[in-house]
Amino acid sequence: MEGYLNLNQIEYVLFHLKQNICLDDEFLDGVQFLKENDSINNDSSIIFRLCSESLNVSDIQFVKDIPILFSNQNNSEFYTISEGKLYFHHDLLKSSFYLLSGYQESQNGELDKFGRYKYENSIQYKLGFVTKPIVNYYFKIIEEGFIQFAKQKGLSIEKKNLFSTPIFFLTHDIDNVDYYTKDRFLYKIKEIFGLVKSQYTLSVNIKHLFITALELVKFNLKNNPNWNFKYLIELEQKNDIRSAFYFLPKDKKYHDSSYTFDEKRIKELFHFVKQNGCEVGIHGSVNSVENIKVLNSIIEDLKNNAKVDKLGMRQHRLLYKFPITSINHAKSGLVYDTTLCFAEHEGFRNSYCLPFKLYDFENDKPIDVWQVPLNAMDVTLFHYRKLNNEDVLNSIIELQKEVEKFNGVFTLLWHNDFFDEDRYPGVIAFYENLLKIIGKSNMKSLTGLEIIAHVE
Repeated sequence: MEGYLNLNQIEYVLFHLKQNICLDDEFLDGVQFLKENDSINNDSSIIFRLCSESLNVSDIQFVKDIPILFSNQNNSEFYTISEGKLYFHHDLLKSSFYLLSGYQESQNGELDKFGRYKYENSIQYKLGFVTKPIVNYYFKIIEEGFIQFAKQKGLSIEKKNLFSTPIFFLTHDIDNVDYYTKDRFLYKIKEIFGLVKSQYTLSVNIKHLFITALELVKFNLKNNPNWNFKYLIELEQKNDIRSAFYFLPKDKKYHDSSYTFDEKRIKELFHFVKQNGCEVGIHGSVNSVENIKVLNSIIEDLKNNAKVDKLGMRQHRLLYKFPITSINHAKSGLVYDTTLCFAEHEGFRNSYCLPFKLYDFENDKPIDVWQVPLNAMDVTLFHYRKLNNEDVLNSIIELQKEVEKFNGVFTLLWHNDFFDEDRYPGVIAFYENLLKIIGKSNMKSLTGLEIIAHVE
């Protein structure tokens, strides 16, 4: 990222900073954004030193264990107050912009087999800070500098929080509503004969094939472990939690799901979810990631069948093409998106734990749709990372602690079909215990639409 931030980009960072602290125009009038050869204005009282250098991972300076992506000088202090002026010695604004805006994803980089931005390409991976919301730390440093400076001037700056307590946002992606299907039966045959890679032993696959065959020949009273919505909601209610359910439309080309929104049972499910205080949202099909016509079509389909007028969403498989996906979300009138998390590792993809907006670099302006960061996904923790139950719990608790420092939002994705005891022994008891722990914490449960209502 070469050059200095321009005024629009600086304003973008300040917009998010103002979520955390009350800054009036009179206070900001005394701010000077100082470039390398500029002289300090006599009437300036707050000096942000800007950096024009490109990101160089090997030269990144850590100040008090915080990585500063863009630094002008070798200074062990974030700021100093001297002769009536507040000096920020490192370019915290550009460092914040780089992470928050999605800039690193706007650069060409190797994608994974699904076409997703790879975690190993990210600065979070290279510097090892994916589990910390570093932009929140940057903002806290700036806030502290402002408050200390204001005290010396006999002024008062009010610290504020979007939320009075940390927020827990529980979400479910509804990829599959049927468990025993013909496709499952055929896939089990392929697994048994080694035609596809399997996560199960031969004996377990034979057992699955036998049970699937029995269920398929039943005329009624079929078992369906994926139709567990009553269980999910009753468990949440027991722990004073409400959630968002994102429904995935059937897409013949990509086989995204096997159900349609106009089925009687699905429409009854929409009503059941809403009746219990939970949220109905859209789970964008693979073909909707870049195609706004498809996106608009599935949004309209869900609105008509679920009888909702406002929608949040998450893209299927965490697919995201920056910036077109976000631009299309804004054009389609979505209230928020909660896709952004690395599939390979839990944490903070944009290094922030509050709602934010991405940036349209071509038009030099924010993209007008809110992002609610996703922090942890069941598949990430158990499949990609291959953590055991204890390590998964520890990882979630550590992320929760980071979010609590800033009264932020912790977002968890748990699929309705992620309760496979053969593959993940003890997973049902683990999930029930996890919600019990979170329910007893100081986190407040909100749905996605409720979160954004606090922001706007």
